Amino acid sequence: MKRKTSVRKVFSVLSTILLVAVIILVIVIFIMRLTGHVPSVFGFTIYRVQTDSMEPTLLVGDVIIDKKVAPEDIKKGDIVTYDSLSGDLAGQTITHRVVTDPESRNGTYYYQTQGDKVGAELDPVISYDQIEGKFIRKIPWLNTLYSFFLSPYGLVTFILIILVLFGYEMIRLVVAYKSFDDKDDDYYEPKPKKPSKKRKK
Repeated sequence: MKRKTSVRKVFSVLSTILLVAVIILVIVIFIMRLTGHVPSVFGFTIYRVQTDSMEPTLLVGDVIIDKKVAPEDIKKGDIVTYDSLSGDLAGQTITHRVVTDPESRNGTYYYQTQGDKVGAELDPVISYDQIEGKFIRKIPWLNTLYSFFLSPYGLVTFILIILVLFGYEMIRLVVAYKSFDDKDDDYYEPKPKKPSKKRKK
């Protein structure tokens, strides 16, 4: 009996965590669709590589994590993600490598970036204000998961997961409420009076 109770508790905790994760993912996707930008959580941001400009370091479809850092923490050789303001890539979010030592002019840091692909041209010089984050690492399994959920089958699976988890939580709440209600009724149920014993004369 105790084993079954422990299994139920573990399953309940796992389902709650999964439900919260799904809700967060839905919120992130909604914000991305609404604003066109990826929300940052505790300074970390997830991006998906869209072009081959960073091959062979980063391939098309790779999912990467960037972190917002101080300007002096960005050095030559680091990979950064920034908002391009000029040239053919104006208005796009770019992930390229810093190829020269940063320069500081009038309190503002400037960086020269370039893609890793052979034959890539130098980018227009960018300022720290344009940088969204510094590359931390890529997550191989997240790319597979991301691609799956963007497919029609993935979308159906995503909806089913939400419905199943939501249904389970509703059933759990109903059962808990009924159990509490039954206990409440037992508590307030009047107890039968014991017959009084009369003294014999």
